[in-house]
Amino acid sequence: MSGPQYLSRGGEQVFVPPYVAEGVQFFGFVVKADRAKLQAICDRYLNGPSGTQDFEPLVPFVMFVFNKLGRMYPKNPPDHDRGWYSEQEAAVWMPVWDKKRLIPLWHHPYMLVDSSYAMAMGREIYGFPKEIGWLEIPDGPAYPNSMRVETVVVKDLTPECQATREQLFEARLTVEGNDNSIAAHNDVGTVSDLAKAVADKLGVGALVGNDVLQTLMSVPIPMVFLKQIRDAVDPERACFQSVQETTTEMTQLISLPRIYLQRYEIVLEDWASHPIRSDLGLVAGPVPVDLAFWVKFDFEIGACTEISRSEAST
Repeated sequence: MSGPQYLSRGGEQVFVPPYVAEGVQFFGFVVKADRAKLQAICDRYLNGPSGTQDFEPLVPFVMFVFNKLGRMYPKNPPDHDRGWYSEQEAAVWMPVWDKKRLIPLWHHPYMLVDSSYAMAMGREIYGFPKEIGWLEIPDGPAYPNSMRVETVVVKDLTPECQATREQLFEARLTVEGNDNSIAAHNDVGTVSDLAKAVADKLGVGALVGNDVLQTLMSVPIPMVFLKQIRDAVDPERACFQSVQETTTEMTQLISLPRIYLQRYEIVLEDWASHPIRSDLGLVAGPVPVDLAFWVKFDFEIGACTEISRSEAST
């Protein structure tokens, strides 16, 4: 569906894809979640807007992810000439299953970035739910003691509550995590080997198949989003909604994937504005991490394929 020409302006921060990301350090922390809660996310953000019942949780797990992107920039001219930026990111990655097409995809209920470029392009073009955050992420591949993200939150949903900058979640070693009696890590040969190790560790290989896990963690990486714009005339409604998908192609594996053998936990703050624990159905207190890993690679992300579209009538 064609539309009017996009009008760039001075200080533009939304460039034409595809985008190239170089030197991406990806830390993943897999935790158990509640399948019914994950289904509610699918229904609210994918099935409802698309008018289908196609999407469901793939497995009762989600992944807390911390990323460091060394360089990111538009691939093609003229936007290629606008330079590059670095970015840090923290997000929740949720694997979903498209029952109609029989394919797995990633959906992202929460995502925080420290770059206005990343937030503007991610929200406006794709539908990533990006908000600005402040992040502390160490360099790999050595196992990290901790990494954390802060953002602007409200503690109570009342008119009197002031929004303040607070910690949202942290991935950290448990008290027993730094156990010198066990090896610190296990290097695996390829991303497919990492996918198999994830399936074996979580016991989901028999449930969804190792090939499905490899699709989610190899080339390309499929993602599905809800892109929406709030209506200015009737702000309770959206003037535009689109469920769309894209793939992220890993163009180079820079370092062998590394599985951390130490024990980690996710420390999650329960702010009223960010009900992550309730949305995902996570246990109370620190959330045990079932698997932690690191991998470094380059990738490209391009245009989207539209699954459904809804626009306000004029």
